[in-house]
Amino acid sequence: MAEEKKFLTPHDYEMAMHSQCACNISGLVHTLSETISRIWNEAHRDGHGTDWVNNHPIVRLYVEQFQHLCRTDYYAAYAACEVATQKGAPDAREEKSR
Repeated sequence: MAEEKKFLTPHDYEMAMHSQCACNISGLVHTLSETISRIWNEAHRDGHGTDWVNNHPIVRLYVEQFQHLCRTDYYAAYAACEVATQKGAPDAREEKSR
């Protein structure tokens, strides 16, 4: 079995740059999920905390692409989630057509 990478590699930074042309949020989520563990390993190794991880250049690029792909209004999304907590999940297609 291949040894799992513990720390960031140049490939992780390259993937972050490639994320800027991604069109699939689920692919971005999976890749960032794998990478964030290595970012945290470096943070722990070097004595950094949450703010350092939240503002890491790799995280910033992925978050930017999430924002670009998800064009739903924040307040409408929040309101839909509030409604869903009370009545069950609404169909997103119904919400857009209103």
